[in-house]
Amino acid sequence: MTFASFSADTLATISVIERHSARSWPALYVTQHHGWELRLSPALASRRVNSLNAVTPEVGQFPAVVAEAASICAKKGVKFHIRMLPLAGGEAVEHLQSLGISGAAETTVKTVSLDQEFPVDPRITIATSLTDAWLDTYLAADWHADGEREVIKTALASVQMPQAFAVAYDGGIPCAVGRGVVENGWLGIYQIATLPDARRRGFANGVMTALLEWGKSQTAQNAYLQVVSGNGPARALYQGLGFQPLYTYDYWTVPLT
Repeated sequence: MTFASFSADTLATISVIERHSARSWPALYVTQHHGWELRLSPALASRRVNSLNAVTPEVGQFPAVVAEAASICAKKGVKFHIRMLPLAGGEAVEHLQSLGISGAAETTVKTVSLDQEFPVDPRITIATSLTDAWLDTYLAADWHADGEREVIKTALASVQMPQAFAVAYDGGIPCAVGRGVVENGWLGIYQIATLPDARRRGFANGVMTALLEWGKSQTAQNAYLQVVSGNGPARALYQGLGFQPLYTYDYWTVPLT
Protein backbone atom coordinates (compact mmCIF):
# COMPACT_ATOMS: atom_id res chain seq x y z
CA MET A 1 0.00 0.00 0.00
CA THR A 2 1.18 3.50 -0.81
CA PHE A 3 0.72 5.67 2.28
CA ALA A 4 -0.27 8.81 0.42
CA SER A 5 -2.62 11.64 1.26
CA PHE A 6 -5.97 11.58 -0.49
CA SER A 7 -8.49 14.38 -0.94
CA ALA A 8 -11.88 14.16 0.74
CA ASP A 9 -13.51 13.58 -2.64
CA THR A 10 -11.13 10.72 -3.47
CA LEU A 11 -11.68 9.11 -0.07
CA ALA A 12 -15.44 9.35 -0.68
CA THR A 13 -15.02 7.56 -4.01
CA ILE A 14 -12.86 4.89 -2.36
CA SER A 15 -15.57 4.38 0.24
CA VAL A 16 -18.22 3.93 -2.48
CA ILE A 17 -16.06 1.40 -4.32
CA GLU A 18 -15.29 -0.50 -1.13
CA ARG A 19 -18.98 -0.77 -0.20
CA HIS A 20 -19.76 -1.94 -3.72
CA SER A 21 -16.94 -4.49 -3.60
CA ALA A 22 -18.01 -5.93 -0.25
CA ARG A 23 -21.48 -6.61 -1.66
CA SER A 24 -20.18 -7.90 -5.01
CA TRP A 25 -17.91 -10.57 -3.51
CA PRO A 26 -19.57 -11.18 -0.13
CA ALA A 27 -18.02 -12.95 2.83
CA LEU A 28 -20.09 -15.60 4.56
CA TYR A 29 -19.45 -14.28 8.08
CA VAL A 30 -19.26 -10.54 8.93
CA THR A 31 -18.83 -8.73 12.27
CA GLN A 32 -18.49 -5.01 13.10
CA HIS A 33 -15.69 -3.58 15.29
CA HIS A 34 -15.52 0.18 15.98
CA GLY A 35 -15.84 1.15 12.32
CA TRP A 36 -13.95 -1.87 11.01
CA GLU A 37 -15.52 -4.94 9.40
CA LEU A 38 -14.18 -8.47 9.82
CA ARG A 39 -15.14 -10.55 6.79
CA LEU A 40 -14.52 -14.28 6.92
CA SER A 41 -15.19 -17.19 4.58
CA PRO A 42 -13.06 -19.90 6.22
CA ALA A 43 -13.61 -22.44 3.44
CA LEU A 44 -12.11 -20.09 0.82
CA ALA A 45 -8.44 -19.26 0.26
CA SER A 46 -9.17 -15.70 -0.90
CA ARG A 47 -7.83 -13.09 1.52
CA ARG A 48 -10.32 -10.52 0.25
CA VAL A 49 -13.13 -12.42 1.98
CA ASN A 50 -10.91 -13.38 4.92
CA SER A 51 -9.72 -10.03 6.27
CA LEU A 52 -10.35 -7.03 8.50
CA ASN A 53 -11.40 -3.95 6.52
CA ALA A 54 -11.67 -0.26 7.38
CA VAL A 55 -15.12 1.28 6.83
CA THR A 56 -15.37 4.33 9.12
CA PRO A 57 -12.67 3.69 11.77
CA GLU A 58 -13.18 5.15 15.24
CA VAL A 59 -10.18 7.09 16.52
CA GLY A 60 -8.22 5.40 19.29
CA GLN A 61 -9.92 2.02 18.92
CA PHE A 62 -7.59 0.13 16.59
CA PRO A 63 -5.71 -1.88 19.28
CA ALA A 64 -9.07 -3.07 20.63
CA VAL A 65 -10.24 -3.90 17.13
CA VAL A 66 -7.14 -6.02 16.51
CA ALA A 67 -7.65 -7.89 19.77
CA GLU A 68 -11.33 -8.60 19.02
CA ALA A 69 -10.68 -9.72 15.46
CA ALA A 70 -7.71 -11.87 16.46
CA SER A 71 -9.85 -13.68 19.01
CA ILE A 72 -12.51 -14.47 16.41
CA CYS A 73 -9.95 -15.67 13.86
CA ALA A 74 -8.30 -17.90 16.45
CA LYS A 75 -11.64 -19.47 17.38
CA LYS A 76 -12.46 -20.12 13.73
CA GLY A 77 -8.99 -21.44 12.96
CA VAL A 78 -8.23 -18.94 10.17
CA LYS A 79 -5.30 -16.61 9.59
CA PHE A 80 -5.78 -13.00 10.64
CA HIS A 81 -5.25 -10.68 7.67
CA ILE A 82 -5.82 -6.93 7.76
CA ARG A 83 -6.60 -5.45 4.37
CA MET A 84 -4.95 -2.06 4.64
CA LEU A 85 -6.76 0.61 2.62
CA PRO A 86 -6.37 4.39 2.49
CA LEU A 87 -9.52 4.48 4.66
CA ALA A 88 -7.57 2.82 7.50
CA GLY A 89 -5.62 5.96 8.39
CA GLY A 90 -2.23 6.46 9.98
CA GLU A 91 -3.19 5.13 13.43
CA ALA A 92 -3.61 1.58 12.10
CA VAL A 93 -0.36 1.72 10.13
CA GLU A 94 1.65 3.00 13.09
CA HIS A 95 0.21 0.36 15.43
CA LEU A 96 1.00 -2.53 13.10
CA GLN A 97 4.48 -1.22 12.35
CA SER A 98 5.11 -1.01 16.12
CA LEU A 99 4.35 -4.74 16.24
CA GLY A 100 6.96 -5.40 13.54
CA ILE A 101 4.31 -6.22 10.91
CA SER A 102 4.41 -5.09 7.28
CA GLY A 103 2.24 -5.55 4.23
CA ALA A 104 2.39 -7.94 1.28
CA ALA A 105 0.50 -8.79 -1.92
CA GLU A 106 -0.12 -5.19 -3.00
CA THR A 107 -3.20 -4.77 -5.17
CA THR A 108 -4.15 -1.78 -7.31
CA VAL A 109 -7.73 -0.60 -7.73
CA LYS A 110 -8.24 0.91 -11.18
CA THR A 111 -11.18 2.84 -12.60
CA VAL A 112 -12.42 3.92 -16.02
CA SER A 113 -15.24 6.10 -17.31
CA LEU A 114 -17.77 4.30 -19.49
CA ASP A 115 -18.30 7.29 -21.79
CA GLN A 116 -16.75 5.42 -24.72
CA GLU A 117 -17.61 2.56 -27.05
CA PHE A 118 -16.09 -0.87 -26.47
CA PRO A 119 -15.84 -3.41 -29.32
CA VAL A 120 -18.02 -6.51 -29.05
CA ASP A 121 -16.31 -9.88 -29.49
CA PRO A 122 -18.71 -12.49 -30.99
CA ARG A 123 -16.90 -15.25 -29.09
CA ILE A 124 -18.30 -13.95 -25.79
CA THR A 125 -21.71 -14.77 -24.31
CA ILE A 126 -23.34 -13.07 -21.32
CA ALA A 127 -25.70 -14.68 -18.81
CA THR A 128 -27.36 -12.84 -15.94
CA SER A 129 -27.14 -15.81 -13.57
CA LEU A 130 -24.41 -18.24 -12.68
CA THR A 131 -23.97 -21.17 -15.08
CA ASP A 132 -22.03 -24.42 -14.81
CA ALA A 133 -19.98 -23.41 -17.87
CA TRP A 134 -18.89 -20.21 -16.12
CA LEU A 135 -18.09 -21.85 -12.79
CA ASP A 136 -16.31 -24.88 -14.29
CA THR A 137 -14.12 -22.65 -16.47
CA TYR A 138 -13.31 -20.26 -13.63
CA LEU A 139 -12.26 -23.08 -11.31
CA ALA A 140 -10.15 -24.69 -14.05
CA ALA A 141 -8.44 -21.41 -15.00
CA ASP A 142 -7.61 -20.13 -11.52
CA TRP A 143 -6.24 -22.20 -8.63
CA HIS A 144 -8.70 -23.05 -5.87
CA ALA A 145 -8.54 -25.36 -2.88
CA ASP A 146 -10.57 -28.54 -2.79
CA GLY A 147 -14.16 -27.96 -1.76
CA GLU A 148 -14.37 -24.32 -2.82
CA ARG A 149 -16.87 -24.87 -5.63
CA GLU A 150 -20.03 -24.96 -3.51
CA VAL A 151 -18.89 -22.09 -1.28
CA ILE A 152 -18.20 -19.86 -4.31
CA LYS A 153 -21.54 -20.86 -5.83
CA THR A 154 -23.34 -19.95 -2.60
CA ALA A 155 -21.51 -16.63 -2.28
CA LEU A 156 -22.27 -15.54 -5.84
CA ALA A 157 -25.90 -16.62 -5.52
CA SER A 158 -26.22 -14.35 -2.47
CA VAL A 159 -25.29 -11.17 -4.40
CA GLN A 160 -28.32 -8.87 -4.43
CA MET A 161 -27.25 -6.68 -7.38
CA PRO A 162 -27.53 -7.27 -11.14
CA GLN A 163 -24.73 -9.56 -12.33
CA ALA A 164 -23.30 -10.58 -15.69
CA PHE A 165 -21.40 -13.84 -16.17
CA ALA A 166 -19.30 -13.62 -19.34
CA VAL A 167 -17.91 -16.75 -21.01
CA ALA A 168 -15.56 -16.83 -24.01
CA TYR A 169 -15.78 -19.79 -26.37
CA ASP A 170 -13.06 -21.24 -28.57
CA GLY A 171 -14.62 -23.57 -31.12
CA GLY A 172 -17.61 -24.11 -28.85
CA ILE A 173 -15.47 -24.83 -25.78
CA PRO A 174 -15.49 -22.39 -22.83
CA CYS A 175 -12.00 -20.97 -22.30
CA ALA A 176 -12.25 -17.66 -20.39
CA VAL A 177 -14.64 -15.97 -17.99
CA GLY A 178 -15.36 -12.78 -16.08
CA ARG A 179 -18.09 -11.36 -13.88
CA GLY A 180 -19.64 -7.90 -13.64
CA VAL A 181 -21.80 -6.39 -10.89
CA VAL A 182 -23.72 -3.11 -11.17
CA GLU A 183 -25.12 -0.76 -8.55
CA ASN A 184 -25.56 3.02 -8.25
CA GLY A 185 -23.77 3.86 -11.47
CA TRP A 186 -20.74 1.65 -10.79
CA LEU A 187 -19.68 -1.56 -12.53
CA GLY A 188 -17.36 -3.84 -10.58
CA ILE A 189 -15.41 -6.42 -12.59
CA TYR A 190 -14.30 -9.68 -10.99
CA GLN A 191 -12.89 -13.14 -11.71
CA ILE A 192 -11.26 -12.47 -15.07
CA ALA A 193 -9.62 -15.82 -15.81
CA THR A 194 -8.42 -17.69 -18.92
CA LEU A 195 -7.48 -21.33 -19.35
CA PRO A 196 -3.70 -21.70 -19.85
CA ASP A 197 -3.95 -23.00 -23.44
CA ALA A 198 -6.14 -20.04 -24.46
CA ARG A 199 -4.01 -17.22 -23.11
CA ARG A 200 -2.57 -14.39 -25.25
CA ARG A 201 -5.32 -14.86 -27.85
CA GLY A 202 -7.54 -11.92 -26.93
CA PHE A 203 -10.17 -13.79 -24.93
CA ALA A 204 -9.65 -11.81 -21.73
CA ASN A 205 -9.91 -8.56 -23.69
CA GLY A 206 -13.16 -9.80 -25.25
CA VAL A 207 -14.57 -10.72 -21.86
CA MET A 208 -13.65 -7.30 -20.51
CA THR A 209 -15.23 -5.33 -23.35
CA ALA A 210 -18.39 -7.46 -23.17
CA LEU A 211 -18.71 -6.71 -19.46
CA LEU A 212 -18.02 -3.00 -19.96
CA GLU A 213 -20.72 -2.78 -22.64
CA TRP A 214 -23.12 -4.73 -20.41
CA GLY A 215 -22.40 -2.29 -17.58
CA LYS A 216 -23.26 0.62 -19.86
CA SER A 217 -26.56 -1.09 -20.74
CA GLN A 218 -27.28 -1.15 -17.00
CA THR A 219 -26.69 2.64 -16.78
CA ALA A 220 -23.27 2.38 -15.12
CA GLN A 221 -21.12 5.47 -15.68
CA ASN A 222 -17.86 4.15 -14.23
CA ALA A 223 -16.15 0.80 -13.72
CA TYR A 224 -13.53 -0.48 -11.30
CA LEU A 225 -11.45 -3.61 -10.90
CA GLN A 226 -8.69 -4.89 -8.64
CA VAL A 227 -5.43 -6.31 -9.93
CA VAL A 228 -2.32 -7.59 -8.19
CA SER A 229 0.24 -4.84 -8.68
CA GLY A 230 2.91 -7.26 -9.88
CA ASN A 231 0.71 -8.81 -12.59
CA GLY A 232 2.20 -7.05 -15.59
CA PRO A 233 0.12 -8.68 -18.37
CA ALA A 234 -3.18 -7.98 -16.60
CA ARG A 235 -2.22 -4.39 -15.83
CA ALA A 236 -1.28 -3.86 -19.49
CA LEU A 237 -4.65 -5.28 -20.60
CA TYR A 238 -6.58 -2.97 -18.29
CA GLN A 239 -4.48 0.07 -19.17
CA GLY A 240 -5.21 -0.60 -22.83
CA LEU A 241 -8.92 -0.33 -22.03
CA GLY A 242 -8.41 3.01 -20.31
CA PHE A 243 -8.27 1.94 -16.66
CA GLN A 244 -6.20 4.22 -14.44
CA PRO A 245 -4.98 3.53 -10.86
CA LEU A 246 -6.94 5.15 -8.03
CA TYR A 247 -5.49 3.53 -4.88
CA THR A 248 -3.69 0.46 -3.59
CA TYR A 249 -4.10 -1.88 -0.66
CA ASP A 250 -2.16 -4.79 0.77
CA TYR A 251 -2.50 -7.46 3.45
CA TRP A 252 -0.87 -7.30 6.88
CA THR A 253 -0.91 -10.66 8.67
CA VAL A 254 -1.14 -10.58 12.46
CA PRO A 255 0.30 -13.65 14.22
CA LEU A 256 -2.21 -15.46 16.42
CA THR A 257 -0.98 -16.54 19.84
